[in-house]
Parts: sequence; C-alpha cells; structure tokens
Amino acid sequence: MKQKLLQINALTKTFPGVKALDDVDFTLKQGEIRALIGENGAGKSTMIKILAGIYQKDSGEIIFQGKKVDIDEPAKAKKLGLAFIHQDVNLIPYFNAIENIWLGFNYPREGFKFNKKQMEAEVKELTDKLSFEFDLHRPVSQLSTANKWLVAILKAFMMDAKLLVLDEPTAALTDKEVKELFINLKRIKQLGIGIIYISHRLEEIFEIADSITVLKNGQKVADRKIDEVDKETLIKLMTGKKALTRFPKREDTNKSEKNILAVKNLSGNDYQNICFNLKENEILGFFGLVGAGRTELMESIFGLREIRTGQIKLANTEIEIKNPGQMVQSGIVLIPEDRRDAGLVLNMGVDENISLPNLNLMTKSSFLKNIDKSKQRKEAAQIVEKLNVKTPSLTQPVKYLSGGNQQKVVIGKWLFRDTSVFIFDEPTVGIDVGARSEVYALINNLVADAGVIVVSSDLMEVMGICDRIAVMSNGQLTGIVDKKDFSEDKILQLAYKEVE
Repeated sequence: MKQKLLQINALTKTFPGVKALDDVDFTLKQGEIRALIGENGAGKSTMIKILAGIYQKDSGEIIFQGKKVDIDEPAKAKKLGLAFIHQDVNLIPYFNAIENIWLGFNYPREGFKFNKKQMEAEVKELTDKLSFEFDLHRPVSQLSTANKWLVAILKAFMMDAKLLVLDEPTAALTDKEVKELFINLKRIKQLGIGIIYISHRLEEIFEIADSITVLKNGQKVADRKIDEVDKETLIKLMTGKKALTRFPKREDTNKSEKNILAVKNLSGNDYQNICFNLKENEILGFFGLVGAGRTELMESIFGLREIRTGQIKLANTEIEIKNPGQMVQSGIVLIPEDRRDAGLVLNMGVDENISLPNLNLMTKSSFLKNIDKSKQRKEAAQIVEKLNVKTPSLTQPVKYLSGGNQQKVVIGKWLFRDTSVFIFDEPTVGIDVGARSEVYALINNLVADAGVIVVSSDLMEVMGICDRIAVMSNGQLTGIVDKKDFSEDKILQLAYKEVE
C-alpha cells in the first residue's frame, strides 16, 4: 500500500475581504498523480503558495513524509523536496539544458574551472533514470515546449524532489507534445514521486490523474478517485451547475460582407505574405501550432512589432502603423495572451486598470487635464456591472482577482471607445470552465458592433465560436476554412502542412 507523502489538515488563509482557504484537507500519496481543480478563485493558487512558502497559513497543519513541517519561506520548501513548475518554466533561453539544470546549484569544479564533464555526467544519469530523450546541448530556445518542461523537471530532480507541483503544464503544448509529457509523468510516478496536477482542461485530467480534489470558494467539496467521476459531475462540483453550455449560442446578427480590416501581402520577421479579410459582425479564428507566427502577426497589426512589407486597410482606408497608441485611436485593440504582464498593472485597482487607456476621456477640462475621479469611478462601476466582474471593491488590486475576472477587466478597458476590431490572443488560457463560457458570451456581444479575431491553440475553441478559421504553419497562411467546412482533420492538415 502506498504511503502518505503529504497531508494537509484544516488549512485556512484569509486576505482582506475574502477567505481564500476555509478548513481545507488534502492528501497525496507516494507515486500518485492528484489533480487539483476548481474555478478561478477557488483557492488552488493560495494552497500551492502556502506549500511553496510564499504565503503563510493562518491556521492548520502540514505533514510531509510523516512529520509536521512549518514552511515559512521558499528555501524550506526546496529543502524538503517540494518542486513547483509553472506554466512559464523560467529557463534562460541561450543556456543549454545542462547549464539551466545546474543553475542555482554548486557547480562541480576542476581548480578554478567548472567541471563540465561531471556536470554533463550527472545530468545524463538523471535523464537515463527518467528515460528522457532530447538533445542536452542545444540552447533551450531551440527545444520544443514539451522538452522545456522536461528540463524544468530535471532541475527539480537535481534538488532531489519528492513532490512535483505542475501548474497548467499543457497550456502551450501541441497534442503530440501533451502525449509525450504524459508518458514522462507516468514514468516519474513509478519512482514514488507524488504529483499535484493543476489544469483547467478537464479532458486531460481523466487521461493523466489517479485521483482528484475539487475546491470551490475556498472550501474542499470533493475527493474522488478518477474512475468515480465523469466530466458532468466535475462541472457540477466546481460550479454548482448541472452543465454549462461551453459555447453560448450567438444571437443572429445582420451578417455583413463589408470588410472592416483587409491585410495584403504582410511580411515580418516571423511571417510571410499574409493575406486575409475580416468582415463586420464576424469572428475570424487563427489556429496553428506553437511557433506558427500567429501572435507575432497580431502584435504587428497592433503596432508592437515591425512590419517589413505589405498593406493594411481599416474600413477601406490604408493605414501606416507606427505604434499601439495610433492603432487604439484608429479602433484596433489587442487583448494579449499574457494578461498579467501585458494587459494589466497588477498593483493598481480595478477602476484604475479599466480607465488607464482612457484617461483623456475623463479629464475635468481640456486645459488642465485633471482626472475627474468621480467620472472615473462611475464609468468603471458601469463596466464592472456590465461584465459581471467579481471584486470586493473597485479599488481592489487586480492581482487578487481570479484569471477570469482579470480577463474581463482587460476587455472592459476597451469598451469606452468606438472600437471596430478586437483581437483576442488565447482569450481563455488559464481560465476555468465557467469563466470561459462568460468570455465567449462577451465575444459574441462584441461582434454585433465590430469584427473580432480570436487566436487560439485550442482547436475546439476556434471551431466552437468562429465563423471562419485561418490556419498558419511556419509563418505562412496555409488556408482559410468556412464554418460549413469545419473538421478537425482538415484544419490539422493545414496546421501541419510543410511550407517553404
């Protein structure tokens, strides 16, 4: 019988205005993969940060390998053998795998020089133990995303990890890479390592997890073996609802044949000769594998990246892109993939984030340029109500909001303006199943008065909400598929198409 590796009893943590964890119990055995799921704001991140020594618990106890422990700083978590690997694996791109793995440890030396042979030998011993196969000498910038995860896992084993916490490990992986990662995780658990697996993708949880713990509003609502539940049961446990319509039905709009955006022969550093049109009242999807050039293309259209050649027309008027500010004024806005770093100022309040790009619309006078605080709060309150942003107050720093509510704030700040093109880059990454449905409903509402581009690596997402899907491969557009012709095979063939 497997021994208990981690036992948490009655864990409680309170922040101003919210009880993040309320008497939570949790158990993980050696050689077990336990999924930790719940809507954004359920308490998952808080629990993990307490285990990592980032937050301090208010009450409760943590027992690790049979001993009560007090993890009051990250160094203690590391010393115990608790390793935390996040969606952004934080590797130095120009170092190879061996150099990244040794970073932070005492390098073996030969006199005054690093003993590179010993460094490589010890890493090779780990890769053989775990049956990992990839080129250790290539810069990690040239490795696949799945192999970058393996580098992060090897780094954890270098510190003799006994427990791995994986946070959204498949968010940026292709289907093939997901399968490779799962094979390796199953090898790891055979060594007696316990794994806490956090993901919003319910389908993959049934493929990889042995058991599951569900949190809701800071409380544990279920512990189950994976074969005791199905997807509908999990959704009900997480949301309190029997089922959710993953893709809300879009109300019929007067479909227009008028091009609101026309891109012709656009080329940049990461894409070549891109041509497409976006129509009014249309949701146009962009799909492709990691590295296809989708994000780079959209950032160029928004003015964040250099365009070498090509033409962009907005409402039949050719525009010369200079900077994002110019594009916002023109009516094109970008909701970025990395909402925390690129879409929000985390320490600022909800009201300040919503009004930040619109301050020129909130001045008391054109001469003094003083901000009308009353108008700022009033306008922000209307957006919060309209988008159903869940926050204790308008002044709550957005860093304390759930991922779904943060995304609503990023969208909300563009609703002050007369916007004609909304570009969403991975609009639901890191967002739970309930919040996803709300974001899709928001996109449906926006398209009634504008055109919307949705960039996503989730094929079911673009097939579920888009009117057409443009597919990219290696920086080139390999096809545009109409809704009546949507099929997984057809779109994937275009995504894997070899181009010169």
